[in-house]
Amino acid sequence: MESVTIQTTQNVRIDYELAKAGSRVGAFFIDAVVFTIIYWIISLVLISFMDSPDDFTILALGTIFGFLGYYFLLELFNRGQTVGKRVLGLRVIRLDGRDPTPADFLTRSVFLLPDVLLSSGIPAMLLISSGRYSQRLGDMVAGTVVIQSAISSTFTLEEIMGITSREDHEPEFPGVQQFTNNDMMVVKHALQRSRKYGNAAHKLALRKLAVRIADELELDKKEVKYTPEKFLEKVLLDFIVLTR
Repeated sequence: MESVTIQTTQNVRIDYELAKAGSRVGAFFIDAVVFTIIYWIISLVLISFMDSPDDFTILALGTIFGFLGYYFLLELFNRGQTVGKRVLGLRVIRLDGRDPTPADFLTRSVFLLPDVLLSSGIPAMLLISSGRYSQRLGDMVAGTVVIQSAISSTFTLEEIMGITSREDHEPEFPGVQQFTNNDMMVVKHALQRSRKYGNAAHKLALRKLAVRIADELELDKKEVKYTPEKFLEKVLLDFIVLTR
């Protein structure tokens, strides 16, 4: 299994499984079918208003630019997923751990022209199959990778090890409501990696993350009477209880 290690903005390293070439091809064809259906319906409406050859030329060119727009808008507003990626559990993320920007998604979409649409996908397949991070040209320029997000090692917040029940739990850190689901998933991954590997580097990452969370909650560290691991578990459980 090929994977990539991403260091998040909280200085936590997380391993992600890279999307396989076959899955990316499958996602592309699903998107192509979905877009074709949408564009066919739109074309049926527009044709009734067309009365010159130029109009049909514009409609044909609109197929290409419409497909690029489809990719850009869906990835932008659906957290790095088109319909095809969502069906097959794929997602676009940045290599530097930051959230992809609109410019990143636009770059990926524009580079579909040389990567796929004008070259039958041959350059994209060669680069994905041979590159270190399975990136096509658009990914290299944008600094993104496509990961397999729907895998067996991915859990919901409620399923994290050591958190099995929310009954009769009195939240201790109400300030956790300021955090997002993504923030808590970083905590979950840090706990998971520390328990899986148990080496000094992961323990240190856990301590740094606990200090960062305590700072965000404006807690006096001397008053936090828990180990970093136990503190982060309580933060997670408080978040689940207060936001679900």
